[in-house]
Amino acid sequence: MDLRVKHWEALSFIEQKLRESLNGVSDKLHESMSYSLLGDGKRIRPWMVLTSSKIAAPHLSQQQAWELASLAAVAVEYIHTYSLIHDDLPAMDNDDMRRGKLTSHRQFDEATAILTGDAFLTNAFAYLGATSNNAAEQCVLLAKSVGSEGMILGQLEDIQVHKNTNETAILKVYGLKTGKLFAAAARLGALSVDASLEVQNCLSNFGYFYGIAFQLADDLIDKNEAVEFFGEDKVKILLQEYINKSIAELDCFGSQAEDLVELSSRLLIASSY
Repeated sequence: MDLRVKHWEALSFIEQKLRESLNGVSDKLHESMSYSLLGDGKRIRPWMVLTSSKIAAPHLSQQQAWELASLAAVAVEYIHTYSLIHDDLPAMDNDDMRRGKLTSHRQFDEATAILTGDAFLTNAFAYLGATSNNAAEQCVLLAKSVGSEGMILGQLEDIQVHKNTNETAILKVYGLKTGKLFAAAARLGALSVDASLEVQNCLSNFGYFYGIAFQLADDLIDKNEAVEFFGEDKVKILLQEYINKSIAELDCFGSQAEDLVELSSRLLIASSY
């Protein structure tokens, strides 16, 4: 079953929260924000926030856990959307299309796209600051995950990695630019329900390894980056290795984590199409 069908309730909840976050304001900036945020995104990162919150707090109902984690879920998707807008800019990947429609800077203009990304980045921390549990810790976590110690550093090193390419360099970049945000998503879910440090660490480690596997699977699908350097067979070996690593981090949760196990396992299937 397609995960979007299986988890329609969680995805509908996320879409509702994202739409509510942009309600009530009508100007060019918010038009641009709506254009990039609301659409055909897979919502894997905010879904991971919600799913981790329920795994981390089995004593809560699904609705209780989701509500506690909802602001973090919005914040994570804001960060992801900001990163895509900036990645598409002429100075970065110079892409014209995103999710079947014109990229932000093509639909509007470069200045609007840059400021739209800035708005998502800034507003994300306003949402985290309003969470019920561990608000300050959540803000620090996300900042470190996407700032100069995480995703942004990874993006810069990705631009430069071609100058000195090896397996270690590629995996380091994938861990920074993709793994750290997935790790944050999973840990934010646990922090939202005030889970123990042990639970936070297990979910965070899962997210990190999943993120690297996610990037490797993406390379196999698009036949680029790691595939160009190492060939498909080597990348498939690495993908299975990181899928296994991610799933191993969930052993302590048993059947409660079956949705995350399935999410990771499906990367191998998706990459073989």
